[in-house]
Amino acid sequence: MRYWSIVVAAGDGTRLGQPVRKAAVQISGQTLATISSRASCQHVGCEGLILVVHSDDVEIAANWVQSIELGDLSSKVVVGGSSRRESVRRGFEAIDAAGDDLVAIHDAARPLLHPDDLGRVLEEAERSGAAILASPVTDTLHRGDGNARWNEIVDRENLWQAQTPQVFRHELLKSALAHAALAEGDGDGAGTD
Repeated sequence: MRYWSIVVAAGDGTRLGQPVRKAAVQISGQTLATISSRASCQHVGCEGLILVVHSDDVEIAANWVQSIELGDLSSKVVVGGSSRRESVRRGFEAIDAAGDDLVAIHDAARPLLHPDDLGRVLEEAERSGAAILASPVTDTLHRGDGNARWNEIVDRENLWQAQTPQVFRHELLKSALAHAALAEGDGDGAGTD
């Protein structure tokens, strides 16, 4: 199986409330973008990495990619868009994949990707055309009334939390991104979330 990894690190990280974007936050001297990129390329069959970054991070991102030591794998740094969907589209346009190749979309803010999880989601996508990493919801969830009051506890029995990577066959993702571009609204996340 051949796959390309697109690591989305273009957000401005406003929810984080830190002076740096999430992708540049460091853990043990490495950025989240670096750790997540390395993790997303750790399975045999990875053809290359596309790191999609904020326009202000292009120069430093080249250093992040170089520090990963990808060996013979192809790598590119691409400027992201104003939404996650646009950033994914720009990353997708930068890969050299076709047909049955897989494309794994991974968020830089999720650095703890286990190799076994990556392998399972890639294998499932190879079988079915698309797969996402997900886990059952374990937190207690409340449904609100719109006025900052909750009025019921949501049954979490059949709820799953979507995570990344989200893996698609190249042609399927190409079609989904084209369809999402035609959809009304800003479509943030459409076709990838």
